[in-house]
Amino acid sequence: MNVTARVMQGSRPAIRERWLFVDGAAAMGGHEVMMLRWIEELRLQGRVQPILLCRSGTRLAARSREFSASIELAPLRKADHSAGWLALGWQALRDAWRFIRTVMVERPSLCIVAEGCLLAQPVYAFVARVMGQRVAVYVPLLEPSAQLGFRLGRWRDAFVRRIYANLPHAWVTITSNQAQHFATWAHVRRPVFNLPNTVARNIDAIARAGAAGEVRLDPYDWPRLRVLVLGRIEAHQKGLEHLVDHLAGHESLGRSISVTFVGEGPYDGELRRRIASTPSMREWVAVEPWSNPVDVLKRHDVLLITSRYEGVPLVMLEAMAIGVPVVATDLPGTNSFLPEQCLFPVDELERGFDIIATLADSRVRRQVVWRNLATYNLRASAHAFSDSVRTLTADLRSHACS
Repeated sequence: MNVTARVMQGSRPAIRERWLFVDGAAAMGGHEVMMLRWIEELRLQGRVQPILLCRSGTRLAARSREFSASIELAPLRKADHSAGWLALGWQALRDAWRFIRTVMVERPSLCIVAEGCLLAQPVYAFVARVMGQRVAVYVPLLEPSAQLGFRLGRWRDAFVRRIYANLPHAWVTITSNQAQHFATWAHVRRPVFNLPNTVARNIDAIARAGAAGEVRLDPYDWPRLRVLVLGRIEAHQKGLEHLVDHLAGHESLGRSISVTFVGEGPYDGELRRRIASTPSMREWVAVEPWSNPVDVLKRHDVLLITSRYEGVPLVMLEAMAIGVPVVATDLPGTNSFLPEQCLFPVDELERGFDIIATLADSRVRRQVVWRNLATYNLRASAHAFSDSVRTLTADLRSHACS
């Protein structure tokens, strides 16, 4: 166990309580990034002492060492992924025991379980309730499992409605639209709060410069509008297999746009194969490895998001902050931030590319960019995030800790 000293500095308010954050995921995604930002902000505000319990040997564990306290779960072994239910059950028991020991030592007033989607890590919430511990679940994807394509999705959804939805004392998600939708379909009787996502501080500084008129927000003068697809290269959730089919069947798009996929993921090899085997796409469709989002966004004119389901995409917020228009599928996590004119129904790519074409007009583009920048500053900037954390802290202390 690696627990660093808990020392308050300066004139911050005296610490009144400890909150234990729990995330046993092996990978680090946007949700883990946001959890670390939440922990960081809690430390800065000084009213709560955050403690993090995470998986040993992960990027999350490495990043967490800069915070005031971090405790590590046993690493996942490769055998645990392929040895069946027995190995998975044994892993869950080890994690549960580590969690129990941590709660007994740290005595937090609240446990916050971070899940990538519903039922991703249910063991911690169940154990916390058995121990009589107050618990909240922080999750970005609250859509029904059947809608997300999970095996036995209907059974999972029935379990959520009957038991899991009202197991924790509170829920935390990332938009009010998601909170309302979840409360409706899952019959939630517990409070559902929201903590909007934010971006890295260097990108927030670019947004402040843009608001002050220091960043050029007009479109670049290029023969083709440069369209960017940025993030995890995954077929189903991100809608990329349908996007590639659309590009292959509409070679005339190459006269007015270019499309670049930037990222990494399980669909990367198939995506490259499809492009290489379609001669009409080679000149205007490309794939690049993941690199700095700021540099990539600055080289493009439009960010395209074709996901079938999402939380609040960080790349969307980054583009809004930098001054790159976003065209995206109409989802609870996107329609809370983007203007209606930039949204299209899931899988209706014809409509999506029609919207992209309108952004070649500098007047339309400028209107969208400034509207997005204003929304970002109001709802996703570092200042807005700080206010949201302050409000959420008060809500959780009132409804989940009492």
